Amino acid sequence: MTALSSPGQLAANLPGILGFYPHDSVIFAAFDATGAGHRFRLGPVIRLDIDDLRHLPDVARALEQSGEELVFAFVVTRRGEEEVEDVLDTLFALVRTSVIPIHACWVTREILTGEPVQLAFGPAPRPGEEAWSEEWLDDVVAPVAQSQAMSALLANGMLPDLNREETFEQFARFNPSFTPEECDQLSDFAHRHSRELLRALDRGEDRIWGSFAGAVADIGLLLTEIDEQDLSVADLMADEEPLLTVGAMLGNATLRDILIEEVLRQPAPAAGLLLAAARTFDGFIRSNALALYALCALELTLSMRAMPALSAVLLEDPGHSLSALLFDACRAGAFDTLLEAVREGSRLVRAAHGVTDGVGLEAA
Repeated sequence: MTALSSPGQLAANLPGILGFYPHDSVIFAAFDATGAGHRFRLGPVIRLDIDDLRHLPDVARALEQSGEELVFAFVVTRRGEEEVEDVLDTLFALVRTSVIPIHACWVTREILTGEPVQLAFGPAPRPGEEAWSEEWLDDVVAPVAQSQAMSALLANGMLPDLNREETFEQFARFNPSFTPEECDQLSDFAHRHSRELLRALDRGEDRIWGSFAGAVADIGLLLTEIDEQDLSVADLMADEEPLLTVGAMLGNATLRDILIEEVLRQPAPAAGLLLAAARTFDGFIRSNALALYALCALELTLSMRAMPALSAVLLEDPGHSLSALLFDACRAGAFDTLLEAVREGSRLVRAAHGVTDGVGLEAA
């Protein structure tokens, strides 16, 4: 793990951490002590629009619950000096009243390589302590493309989005390969087929897939085919067959939970298929597609893609319990614990329905 030793280096990592370039933002980066001298490990990173500072009490609660020991803040904006001072006054008031223990705060106009990063406020050295070095007072944004946080995006052929709006547009329901009416028809069919499929599998009827294991095997082979043929999200959105195949598995909680272990075994092709499904279908299928997409993103170390996907679900369906649970765990940064928990849950559901490795492969 690469150590970050200046505010300019930390700022350069923000686009990779968030998944987009922040503008007009206040960003809080929390750290916990590693026990090794003055070294700290990065924890939750929380961003607010400058115009949404009324939500600062929510940020305070989230940081308090995380239990982190050190909090830095960045104000990223091109607004005028007077407006920036108002923001800084608001943040400093939180420090004075012990609402948010911001250790230091920096201001920069943009997160772009070479952009000045200047200290707005920070701690005065205690007697016997060394003062901060000059780069902690007046730095520049380090090369963004070479930042540690960018590596996961680059490894998956991605770059940070230009802004937050562009990030959320990826999770909107829009499939240009079909008309809205055709997407509604596909959704109706997939929801109906999912209900019929679950009933048939529960009864042991030989319809399409002869068993739950056969259904899982078919999905596994579909994901392998997507990977081998290097099919894009656009390719998958244009093909009814894979859409309806995965849609049927996402239409109810039982089949969805059985599917989780399978998609996490092949997270890259699964993420593309699930995103295509989320852009095509509505209702419970769409919510489940985005939730499982988020899990695949976490498996690929793309947490910056998981959080917006889960936010999109909860904006449309606040009662979607799986997404709510995933969102809370992600916000706490418990990615590895979360993945292990959902995998174990999926394995239990699979075992209860006769799905074990190597069973059902002949179904395809």
